[in-house]
Amino acid sequence: MKEFIWKTFVKGYEDTKDPVVRRRYTRLTGVLGIIVNALLCGAKIILGALSGSIAIIADGLHDMADSLAACITLIGAHIAGKPADRKHPYGHARAEYLASLVISAVVLIVGWELLCTSVDRCFHPTASEFSWTMVIFMLAAILIKGSSALFTIATGKHIRSLPVIAAGTDNRNDVITSIIIVIGMLLNRFAGLQLDGPMGCIVSLFILWSGVSLIRETIDPLLGEPPDPEVVDEMRQIILSHPQVIGIHDLNIYNYGPGKSFASFHAEVDSRADMVKTHDAIDHIEREIAEKLNMTATCHMDPVEVENPIRIHMQKLVRAKMEQIPEIQGFHDLRVAPGDLRTRIIFDLVMKPGASFSEEEITEEMNRMVKQEDPSYETIINFERPFL
Repeated sequence: MKEFIWKTFVKGYEDTKDPVVRRRYTRLTGVLGIIVNALLCGAKIILGALSGSIAIIADGLHDMADSLAACITLIGAHIAGKPADRKHPYGHARAEYLASLVISAVVLIVGWELLCTSVDRCFHPTASEFSWTMVIFMLAAILIKGSSALFTIATGKHIRSLPVIAAGTDNRNDVITSIIIVIGMLLNRFAGLQLDGPMGCIVSLFILWSGVSLIRETIDPLLGEPPDPEVVDEMRQIILSHPQVIGIHDLNIYNYGPGKSFASFHAEVDSRADMVKTHDAIDHIEREIAEKLNMTATCHMDPVEVENPIRIHMQKLVRAKMEQIPEIQGFHDLRVAPGDLRTRIIFDLVMKPGASFSEEEITEEMNRMVKQEDPSYETIINFERPFL
């Protein structure tokens, strides 16, 4: 069913990496969210006012917050689609994250106000009317909201959009709170328990929890988080599919918002090869990454002395020593620089987070190792932290 909706309402629905297509998906889920939540909000508030149920009113106001959130998502998507300008050379795609923060603030405010009202109802309970009409309506609302939540989450995963997934998850939480309200209504009818205040508190806590979750999920990409492993693997496959590239390292991906990423990497190439032809191959790799991953990539070429016997031997020694020190994740760029009095063995070491060995200790250990081979050898090590 979801594929039919995508195909019907999203032009170019198959190209989910195209920012324009992604905005169409976002617009579809936003409009759907506004319509569904606005209708449910009005109906629940009216029904809650007639029955005197603070829990139903709270659920209705949560739907209102979701409808407002959908509006903010649409506004954020519109701003995110604006082209780069002089003040924002990397575009405006991060506006989606800012929109999510605004949504989170609205959800938290609504949740807090409803929690205060619900706590007051717990200490000053009032009887609420029960009718099977209300139960049937709430069950229908659960089906409608549940279908909307499943569709929104599926769409968010399809286009890998954090704001859309967050909106769908929030709708799913609404379904849970509505189920709790129905259970409270039935307990009131058959057991005579006045649970309107406690049910309102539970709904309010769900609202607050969803608001905090939204903030946490939005802050991570703003602060900087690891890129999608699937994207990294696909990029590695593209680069290494070209025979001119011996190996890669220092691969970094910078996220400036959904559909707006930049990458840089070092490609190891044979120092004996024709540099003009190798450079042409690197240009082709950068274009291929742009076409397949919708990402601007910049490559730095590292010429490697493939058949240098000292380099080959040192690589084996460093690799063996690396296996003895678990804090070392990898090494690269090993090269040999002969001099009149000493030969420098230069390479980069990638350290795992939270390493217990200090850089000085590792340098001393590596120096001891190479000097056992030749007293004139000396290591120069550049320490790095992994970004992937």
